[in-house]
Amino acid sequence: MKIVFSGGGTAGHVMPNLALIDKLQAHTVYYIGTDGMEKGLVAPLVADKRVTYLQISASKLQRKATLGNLLLPFRLIKSVREAKRHLRKIQPDVIFSKGGYVGLPTVIAGRLLHIPTVIHESDMSAGLANRISAKFADVYLSAFPCDKRAKTVGVIVREVWKGDKDAGLATMGFDGSKPILLVTGGSLGAKVLNDAVTNCPNLAKTFDIFVITGKGKRIHCPFVHQAEFANNMCDLFKACDVCLTRAGANILAELTLAQVPFVAVPLTKQSRGEQVANARYFAQRGCGITLDEKDLSQTLERAVTGAYRNRNAFCAKQKACKELYGTDKTAKIILDVGAHQQKKLQTTVKQRT
Repeated sequence: MKIVFSGGGTAGHVMPNLALIDKLQAHTVYYIGTDGMEKGLVAPLVADKRVTYLQISASKLQRKATLGNLLLPFRLIKSVREAKRHLRKIQPDVIFSKGGYVGLPTVIAGRLLHIPTVIHESDMSAGLANRISAKFADVYLSAFPCDKRAKTVGVIVREVWKGDKDAGLATMGFDGSKPILLVTGGSLGAKVLNDAVTNCPNLAKTFDIFVITGKGKRIHCPFVHQAEFANNMCDLFKACDVCLTRAGANILAELTLAQVPFVAVPLTKQSRGEQVANARYFAQRGCGITLDEKDLSQTLERAVTGAYRNRNAFCAKQKACKELYGTDKTAKIILDVGAHQQKKLQTTVKQRT
């Protein structure tokens, strides 16, 4: 079966695709993306000849009035044409888009070429690209009941419980003699979290601290270890005891399934409010604590320390959330849609002959 994946802009739109590709590696896989972050994240699979990467141009809608937004319809038309060109050559059985402005032109191109398309929304509220994609997709899936049109299947994540603690400790440069606080602001990093930890030296009395800063966001702080990016998050989850994080649905689901208590600080600026809703959902289920970034200087130390001290209670609640894992369900749906398309094409050929 030929399967096309698409999605990018942030790791949140790419890592779920990689988790699915691991499940579907027995099939012929293509990835349509831009020259952006997704290309780098998919590169190891391309090098191993597990994936063929095909490039298009794509533009993101800005959340403020800009000249670029006025040109967006014309750029989208160009992107759709590029995606159609690739799809005609591939003749895939099914397309899967994880969302974002990168996936939208591929979904539209798939509809124009009568190729069945499956999309998935991770957050509690659907993003603009997926709201538009839903009008063109054949199957609309979601992690949570965010839209009456979508079938809720859970979050698409890696098998985070299979991490290697020793590998995680080696990556962070710790020996495990102290509890470990992992700090991550997502694939792009979060200066607010980086600064908050830097300004809270008392945390270092209790924890070894490892900060994933984001590209170009290196911090100057004597009591933390850091890296701009980490591609072995499962190992880091296995080695850490508590996490300070933004509130993307994927990272909160991964921490929950890995049974790592967390303190979530939702992004609010330049946001539609999805992270606030994500954080509230998990906090209400006892998986972690939510803080407002405006009050971090007063609340951070107490919240992180409290999450660690009450980790057994948090982990017990997290253990009860196994239904969050939706990778296998989604992989099966992709295969079912692709198999139906193959039968449909075979029937058409028979009728013509």
